[in-house]
Amino acid sequence: MQFIQFIIILFAIFALTGIFIRFRRKTINFLEFFLWSFFWFMVGLCVSLPNITQWFAKILGVGRGADAVFYIGIVSLSYFLFRLYIKIRHIEQEITHVVRKLALNDLEHTKK
Repeated sequence: MQFIQFIIILFAIFALTGIFIRFRRKTINFLEFFLWSFFWFMVGLCVSLPNITQWFAKILGVGRGADAVFYIGIVSLSYFLFRLYIKIRHIEQEITHVVRKLALNDLEHTKK
């Protein structure tokens, strides 16, 4: 086992522990717990058994396993970044709406 593999596996275990603690404290729901646990378990599995990525690359028609992981990662990150952007825009619009309402209410109270 190479040093980088050891570090990544250690980090995956650390992340899994954090996910479990958050689930026990009820700060994340079961679906989030399951998805993040699955993700970090797969990271640990792919790092400890790198031939799995080569098998996955053959299914996708990509030359190397690392390329397949890279492509999937870029697409996934782009999708999640887009979702995060949409969510932030929605929250900004809600904040603007609330602030306008509060300002109008404050204006009515100061006129009385």
